[in-house]
Parts: sequence; C-alpha cells; structure tokens
Amino acid sequence: MNARIVGMHGFPKPAKLLERIAESSDSPIAIALCPDFEVGSWRSKALAEHLFDWLPDVALRPKEREALLYEPNKQLARSCRRLFDTNDPAARGEIGEILLHAVCRQEFDTVPFVARLFYKMRSNDSVTSVDVVHVVQNADTGDLELWLGEAKLYADIQAARYAALKSVEPLWKPDFLTEMKALIGPKIEVGAPYAGELAWLFEEETSLDQIIKRIVVPICIASDFVPTNTSDSRSTEYVAAVAAEMTAARAYFAKRIPVEVTFVTIIVPMDSKDKVEQYMNARVQSYLS
Repeated sequence: MNARIVGMHGFPKPAKLLERIAESSDSPIAIALCPDFEVGSWRSKALAEHLFDWLPDVALRPKEREALLYEPNKQLARSCRRLFDTNDPAARGEIGEILLHAVCRQEFDTVPFVARLFYKMRSNDSVTSVDVVHVVQNADTGDLELWLGEAKLYADIQAARYAALKSVEPLWKPDFLTEMKALIGPKIEVGAPYAGELAWLFEEETSLDQIIKRIVVPICIASDFVPTNTSDSRSTEYVAAVAAEMTAARAYFAKRIPVEVTFVTIIVPMDSKDKVEQYMNARVQSYLS
C-alpha cells in the first residue's frame, strides 16, 4: 500500500492504520475499528501517531495543505494552534474529532468542504454539535450526502453514548440547520468538491428539506473497553466482544434517533483513552512550545 493514498478528489490521505474488525452493512450501518495489537498490547501510540498525521487534513485549507511540501513544520504548528487548546493540554477534546474525520475520509471517502476554522466559529453554542462537515456523492442515487457528525472520546462507553446522542440531537432541527446555512454557506470555497451544488443547497432561498434529506450523521464512540485492556491479540473472542458492543451501540441510537434520519455508528474500543491522549498531547505540545 502506498504511504499516501489519493481519494477521488485528489486529497491525499495518510496510510491506513485502523481496520474494520466488525460491521453491519444493513441500515443503519455500524462499524468497529482497531489499530491492532503489537507485542501483546493494543497500539495506543500507533493510533496517536496516525491521528497526528491527519492534523493538516483536519485543520488546514487546501492551499495551506499544499504548503506542507516546502514548509511542513510551519504548517504542522499552524494545525496544532488552530485545532488544540494552547493553554491547557488536559482540556483538549479534539482527538475524538480528528479520529472521526479520519474514519469518515478513510472508510467512506468523504471530503471536507468547509475548513474547520470556519464552522467552529459560531454565533451560538448549538454549532458545537458539528465535529465534521463532509460531503460525498451517493454511488446509488448520485445525490450528495452531507455528513455532519459527532465524536466522543470517553473513559466510560455508556457515558459516551449518552453524550453523543445529546450532541447530535440538534442536527435535524430546523433552527440548527437555518443557522448552519447562514454560517457555512458563505464559506464554501470555489474549488471545493461539488461547490456548485453545495452553494445552491446553502442558499437562503433553498428549502431546508433539500438539506434534511441529504444529511448523514456519523457518530464515533471511542472509549475504554475492558476486553481491549485484557486482550493481547485480535483473537476470535476479542472480535466477538467488540461486535457485541458495536451491535448494542447501534441499537441504542436506533431506538432514540428518528427513523427518517440516516446515521452511522462507529466504534473504536480502546485499551486506554488516556494513553492515546498522552501520546498525542506530547506531539502537539512540541509544536506549541
């Protein structure tokens, strides 16, 4: 596999690390991902390094990403300053956001169409519900799908489910969508994928129904998981435990999200989310110091 894979719109991607170890292809879709084990331990450091590779794709605009070729340190520092809390490393919740971005790009070939610095600048707190703003063309219908998602990086998987549900609830409400149109629409760049159709969708004159029917809500739960902590390999028993947790999470959201809303459940069962945060924060802090 090449070190960097180019998607259908020419955006390069880091080499793939996370592998699907369980999935449900029936609607609603659910997948479980794992960076695998190495020498008896779940690969926390490898995942943190992988997420660091994704930083420019999350934080930088296309022209800025091009500058990585000749000024990588400057652009990585810019990515860290733009994405992370520069004062309190312990308060950083952006790692889950990067994970969700990477999974959507890698597993579903979505692309961001508005830079994060724009959709995170908000007129009220409801817009914090959006951790990714991506788009992809549905291969069956040819219609655009707007992927508006939420990620939770928690120590407790039950708490993560509950928090994720509360965060995604505004995503199909008219007030939220009206504000999103006003906030995001003017920021769509001319060279963005599907720029013409997106510009039409986010015009004030276009009915919200045109957006609602295109929304897909990816929900990423990355949390501590006892079988991950107590396993030393991706055994059959381990995969079965992960699959059961994935199925439970999918059922939890299916009971609580309106049937007309399309959502995708993404589970990343961790050894210790604290380990991933520590490795990631060490890398980030080296660019913020």
